[in-house]
Amino acid sequence: MIFTLEALQAKHGDSLVLHYGNDNKNPNIIIIDGGPSGVYKNFLKKRLLEIRDALMGPNEPLPISLLMVSHLDDDHVNGILQLTDDLQGPAINFDVENIWFNTFDDIIGNIQVTELASITASATVADVGGISPVFATIDKDTSAVIASTGQGRKLRNDAEVLSIPVNNPFEPLGRGKPALVRGDAGVGRIDWGGGLTIHVIHPNEGRLKELQAKWDEDLRAAKKKGDDSITVASFTDKSPFNLASIVCLVEFRGKTMLLTGDGRGDDILNGLRDADLLDNKGRIHVDILKMPHHGSDHNASTEFFKQVTADHYVFSGDGSNNNPEKSTLVMISSATRGSDDFTLYFTNRDGKLGLKKKLDEFKKGERDLKRKYGFSFRKDKELSLKVDLLDEIDY
Repeated sequence: MIFTLEALQAKHGDSLVLHYGNDNKNPNIIIIDGGPSGVYKNFLKKRLLEIRDALMGPNEPLPISLLMVSHLDDDHVNGILQLTDDLQGPAINFDVENIWFNTFDDIIGNIQVTELASITASATVADVGGISPVFATIDKDTSAVIASTGQGRKLRNDAEVLSIPVNNPFEPLGRGKPALVRGDAGVGRIDWGGGLTIHVIHPNEGRLKELQAKWDEDLRAAKKKGDDSITVASFTDKSPFNLASIVCLVEFRGKTMLLTGDGRGDDILNGLRDADLLDNKGRIHVDILKMPHHGSDHNASTEFFKQVTADHYVFSGDGSNNNPEKSTLVMISSATRGSDDFTLYFTNRDGKLGLKKKLDEFKKGERDLKRKYGFSFRKDKELSLKVDLLDEIDY
């Protein structure tokens, strides 16, 4: 039996490959995110070709059960768009069976800001402010999500061209509404096949409908009054961006992985609670916790790490934006006092903004405190690091 999470070198983003199945000869493959520019070409594509050649040979297509984009920030979706571009040409023979993603356009519903239609898949954060006075005062994080609307449309169009089902088996939220990946309403827990269960814990249907109603109300008011400030206020409300990140608890043969995207700790805990996945003390233990938002201290707290504990904590980040943050590492240390039976994994030991020094100093400090838990780093020449929960993958 195999159940392995593979975290690729994704620079400041995320790119994961999930492997599961009865043995190394016929595994099932799920891809979660493709990282920012350069990650697909230099890491993800190379790894997928390695897997294809080892399992199928160079002339047979590699089956990919699911291609999931946790959310449409560029550091997650860019590589996926390059993959779907490749799938439309003769050079790559991968057989993608399903795609999951929630676009900003779909989340906010049918009433749109006219300016969104002009945003292309190549739009950058810097481009957004010049598109319209409506966007001129919006902060960088909000601009990044607005810039992603073109990428979302392109991904949906690519899926249509490639005849790949989008967000199956989820149903539309209502007449004329799109299908969104979500929990609750009887669709959150999915038997994906081959013994794998995917439990979507965030977002949930109730909050999505509430958000859509609020967004439509704000835009109606803006249109009626001709007041762009109302539209800007709608954009700067962080709810739609937090709701965009798909968070899943994945289970196979009694082993679990919590895949968090850029989800916020409180949203993750609320989703786990709503799904009745916390014990009577409000806690859950998983085998792998993929760290939220590359280890940003804005997405977690010491209390979060007391409630969500793991044997393996996986960080993807190269030091950009200070991620992983030292304060997040300190949170984990504080939350796990009295237990050293776990390992921290990092896709980069060296990187931007003094990453190596930060990690080395933190590790030394923990050893000075007699902490004995493990540290594991992707080797410089390796495409990825792997965490095997059952048998090791050998391909």
